Amino acid sequence: MLVLPLIILMPFLAALATFFFDKGRAHVISIIASAAALILTLAAVYLASANGMGSVNFSYSYIPALNLSFHLQFSQLSIILTVMTVIVFFAASLVSNYFIKDSRLYNIIFLIAEGSSIGVFLSSNLFLLYVFWEISEVMMFFIIFLFGGYERRYAAIKFIIYSLLSSFCLLIAVILLYVNVIPHTFNIATIASLAGSVPTQTQLVIMILLFLAFAIKMPVFPFHTWLPDAHTEAPTMGSMILAGVLLKFGGYGLLLMFLMVPVSHSYIVYMALVFGFSAVYAAFVTFRQTNLKRLIAYTSITDMGIIAVGVAASNIIGTSGALYGMLSHGIAISILFLIAGTLDELYGTLEIERIKGVVARYPAITYLFIAGAFALVGLPLTSGFIGDLLVFIGAFHTFGMIGIAPLAGIFIMGAVLFWIIERSFYNESRPTMPYNTLGMSVIMSGAFLLASTIVLGVLPFLLANVSGL
Repeated sequence: MLVLPLIILMPFLAALATFFFDKGRAHVISIIASAAALILTLAAVYLASANGMGSVNFSYSYIPALNLSFHLQFSQLSIILTVMTVIVFFAASLVSNYFIKDSRLYNIIFLIAEGSSIGVFLSSNLFLLYVFWEISEVMMFFIIFLFGGYERRYAAIKFIIYSLLSSFCLLIAVILLYVNVIPHTFNIATIASLAGSVPTQTQLVIMILLFLAFAIKMPVFPFHTWLPDAHTEAPTMGSMILAGVLLKFGGYGLLLMFLMVPVSHSYIVYMALVFGFSAVYAAFVTFRQTNLKRLIAYTSITDMGIIAVGVAASNIIGTSGALYGMLSHGIAISILFLIAGTLDELYGTLEIERIKGVVARYPAITYLFIAGAFALVGLPLTSGFIGDLLVFIGAFHTFGMIGIAPLAGIFIMGAVLFWIIERSFYNESRPTMPYNTLGMSVIMSGAFLLASTIVLGVLPFLLANVSGL
């Protein structure tokens, strides 16, 4: 079915088209392409709902001798994350001209990042997934390196070093899977069905490599130090994409690891302990942050740690919660980074102590930030509630009371976020004077993200029924 390659090709074709128009129209092309990818994805969801998951796929033989094909498919794991990706990228496209004026180069990089990120989740073989993974990483490096803040070069280099380490582990694991599965194949479903025949020691090596690759990407303590630096220096759209989409590569990879490496189920308790500790640790570290973006970055580590606990639970409830949690986190964290970047644009600072009285001048972005915080901590009627509820039920079934211990991370994270709201947004003792004007595109983007998390929170069956959750 051609709809899947069209979803990926649309941003790439738009990136090519920007060369034939003046740079002032690059932003419009970016919005149109992102909207088209969103519409095509929703159409594919409808087709999957009407005709079954197996009806939405595309395959083209690439190198028959290596049993390698260009194979795309809406799987039960990928459908929710693909929807999340197009939502976040469309929201980011709306505001790019507010933060980066008329940049053809930025929009080209943005569109390539979008196409490759969608490709990661739609790929049904590891070779294609790895290629799209690498393209996305390189595009994010350039977004930070070329369009970030004062320390952008340091942050971008640190980001790419960790990314290369993650990619190297992933590549070696993919090669080992291909070599040890008979017949040799990169197809994820085929590997999952035959992986039991791989020697246990080899499986263990593959598991360690995959765990490192995905733990760095999520990230999980102690591989997390690159993330706060990257978010602090990245432009606002870069932070939205990085937290909203690219971190989910790690969560998605963990789900695939448990499918393809049976021995990994023997180590779920140890993994859950690592993930749970990472979530609570990052929540406590938020208390020490004075920069709003760094604080939000650490909440990402907390939420992704909790999501990983759901993956480690290795039952249908935990897996479903992890998938829906990634969807919710992608949308909610994008709202928070959007508002943080807007405050930086308005007041010229991200230091929490220097931003006061926001609600008096900009009530709309204040309420959007509060709504994003509610969604992040899992308030009922937001998609975050569905994800957190399923994660902790699944974790309790597998690990008992220890499985719900990371819930402390959510309470701490929520307390810090609402303390910040009171301290900065509602503190009118010495209101800070803005340097810039608020763009309506920020309100439109934030409203779209907020509507998405509410719709998917109130009507979760719109995606849950299609994906088989």
